[in-house]
Amino acid sequence: MRGLKVAVLVVLVGALLVACLPHGGEAVYTRLFVGATVNGKDVSYEFGEERITAVLLDSGEAEFSIFLSVKNTGGENVTGFSLIIELTDILNLSVVNLSAPLYNYTLEFRRYDTVIYVETLIPPGEAGNFSFSFTTGQVVLVLYSYFQFLFSEKLEVGVGKFVFEVWLPPRCFLYSEGVTPISPEPTSNFTDGERLVFQWEYNNLPSGTYETFIVRYSTATASEPGSSVAVVPFPVPSPQGLWWVPVVVLAAVAGIVLGAVLFYRRRGGLSDVVFPLLSDAEREVLKLLSESGGVMSQKEIQSRIGYSKAKVSMTVNLLEKKGLVEKESRGRTKIVKLTGKAKL
Repeated sequence: MRGLKVAVLVVLVGALLVACLPHGGEAVYTRLFVGATVNGKDVSYEFGEERITAVLLDSGEAEFSIFLSVKNTGGENVTGFSLIIELTDILNLSVVNLSAPLYNYTLEFRRYDTVIYVETLIPPGEAGNFSFSFTTGQVVLVLYSYFQFLFSEKLEVGVGKFVFEVWLPPRCFLYSEGVTPISPEPTSNFTDGERLVFQWEYNNLPSGTYETFIVRYSTATASEPGSSVAVVPFPVPSPQGLWWVPVVVLAAVAGIVLGAVLFYRRRGGLSDVVFPLLSDAEREVLKLLSESGGVMSQKEIQSRIGYSKAKVSMTVNLLEKKGLVEKESRGRTKIVKLTGKAKL
């Protein structure tokens, strides 16, 4: 009798196991895989390049754009990948495929982060490029006398080239009274004449790498209504680790110079002003336009350069303000033209 009960129990357990398998008898695996053997197949990927740009707004929100190159390092097709973002407030998410099919994408909001699942098809040895854009109000903290930007990134897979950029709001300074204004020390910095931009660049980061970026800044003082901020590039870092001390002096000098240039330009004293301070994105757009005969549609620039729609639009607008390009609309198409003032 006991043997019969054992046999019945074994049959029931076996039936439950079979019921848990999908049709075809294949086991269900988690969607969040970065390198594994699934049903005897080698499925794995890494990020050949990850480029994150955070543009801070006066409202306290931030517009993020992410360029991601997903490289298939396994022996089978990659049919999906995931991107983990340490934010839970993500609005107006847009995902665009640049060089691989995009079948679907979904969001999973967890307690401390958000996972973006992307369904695609990337053959072995090839890479698929994607862009993500969204808005969040979770990265800027308003403190007593300054603002603090903080963003953390944990790499779930290896990254060949990682670039992170922060664009401060217009007319803002680094805040250094009793605190370290920026951490870690950036690889480079530049300005468009109105915004300070800081950039970090790392190569060959292994999975599990954790980076936290902090920037403390303040707005122009109330005694200087309508003042403008301009900063020339400064050495990063100095041996003493106090590389940020000259920023205030440099900002004042550059602000005076820029003010004089704009004054004389408005008075007709300078008819062909060329701004030497160009970001990498601006130089790339100018170079692409130059190589394409000086005229391209904005949509074509986006597809060729690999940046998000928001970043291309912002870059073109900055170049237009500097007098280096002109824009015109032909129906729903935006045309961008070189003015001939650019010196690459």
